Amino acid sequence: MKKAFTMIELIFVIVIIGILASVALPRLSATRDDAKVAVLAQAIQSVKIEIASSIVASNKIPTTTSEMKALSNTLNELSNFIVVNNKVINIIDTDDASQICKVLTIDNSNISKIKLVLTDGTGTSAICKGLQKLISNNNTGITIAGNIVNY
Repeated sequence: MKKAFTMIELIFVIVIIGILASVALPRLSATRDDAKVAVLAQAIQSVKIEIASSIVASNKIPTTTSEMKALSNTLNELSNFIVVNNKVINIIDTDDASQICKVLTIDNSNISKIKLVLTDGTGTSAICKGLQKLISNNNTGITIAGNIVNY
């Protein structure tokens, strides 16, 4: 008599492995999305700090795309996820470039109180929704005359 696994035992093992995989795979993809949200959230904070500090240090407001990119290393390093158009910075979904998650705008309508205005974009993807929940739309004020930067 040979010792081996029966066909029924092998089928049970395959079914159990399939059940475990169906439970684990969605959680692994959600973890990947969480990491992308964290990268974009950190990028937004870095861009805000870099731009605000540069405006206070130089006492000059950037008006063109090239001037904006010159102020921030983050804008250049993450150019696949951040699109700059003059004084408007769009943070886009890492998987779908048509999804705009957040918009950062320099508002210099009052020259003594320049604001970095962060608003939600039109994106509805999981990454955009996660980013919109994680980062609040607060307006960062910069007082040029007193050289005060509020984050």
